[in-house]
Amino acid sequence: MRRTAGFTLRPLLAAGLALAFFDSSQAAPPVSYQVRHAAFISQNVTCDAELWLPKGVQKPPVIVMAHGFGALKSWGLDPFAERFVKAGFAVMRFDYRGFGRSGGEPRRVVDGREQVKDWLAAVESLQHRGDIDPKRLGIWGTSFSGGEVLVVAAQRAGTVKAVSAQVPMINGFQSALRFPIKYYPLAAWYATRDWLRKSGDTPVYVPIISRDGFAALSCKECAEGYGRLVPPGMESENKVAARFVWSLPFFRPAESAPNIRIPTLLIAAEQDGLIPIAGIREMVPEMSNVDYMELQGADHFSLYTGPVFEKVVDRQVTFFRRNLGH
Repeated sequence: MRRTAGFTLRPLLAAGLALAFFDSSQAAPPVSYQVRHAAFISQNVTCDAELWLPKGVQKPPVIVMAHGFGALKSWGLDPFAERFVKAGFAVMRFDYRGFGRSGGEPRRVVDGREQVKDWLAAVESLQHRGDIDPKRLGIWGTSFSGGEVLVVAAQRAGTVKAVSAQVPMINGFQSALRFPIKYYPLAAWYATRDWLRKSGDTPVYVPIISRDGFAALSCKECAEGYGRLVPPGMESENKVAARFVWSLPFFRPAESAPNIRIPTLLIAAEQDGLIPIAGIREMVPEMSNVDYMELQGADHFSLYTGPVFEKVVDRQVTFFRRNLGH
């Protein structure tokens, strides 16, 4: 097991301020890539996907990406994808069934076990493409999908060669205990009403985030951090089916940890308001081939922007280069 000492945010913030005075004429040229349609079938439903191919690279290794809880592939993942493409990797991004332009009913249902099926279908869909090297395939997840990729890694060691999971949701029960107690009765009421809906009925939805009230994600950094990921004009997508309340406690990716044999990069945030850091620390020793990085002073959403993003994405690029080649 490889460990990396945590780092503090203060020097990184200083570095970020220095970048503000950087001469833009010296900046790296824009990332050069082409985007191809890459939709695939999961459980008889079409999932929307796109494949980013770096220009000038023949049959590059590929990294599969999808977002976390209730989010779409276009919400804040571009900077990661662009950095991977710039490093010579192809990138496949997809949306789960029921989200974005993917098919499937009911809409906007978050269910870890069902979404793992979409991950497996996405990986399988790449096995017969001639424009990438399917023998050098990695998967990348964040938050809720960070837990999902750990499950996939345990199940597809022969196909997936490396997995990166940042601030992963590894134990739904532990995360549920972080939910404000004052909202328990309301959450149970909405979830029960949704669970009892007949097939074909519109779900009972609850907001993903709220600045001053009940929401699926309730932590000190949630409203601002998640809100930064949502593009202008997409605010109406701030909802998920309430039934997740009953499925979340039983989705526990940490149980897959002892079965993961492929190289794994695990990145955790010390001040994570959604994912108990203690649970991740307890899981790490159960993994046989893990590179663990703990971000001191960072919260759940620190990784998407600024100097923390730079530190994280550089580590991820190095990890994938080492384990997928170039």
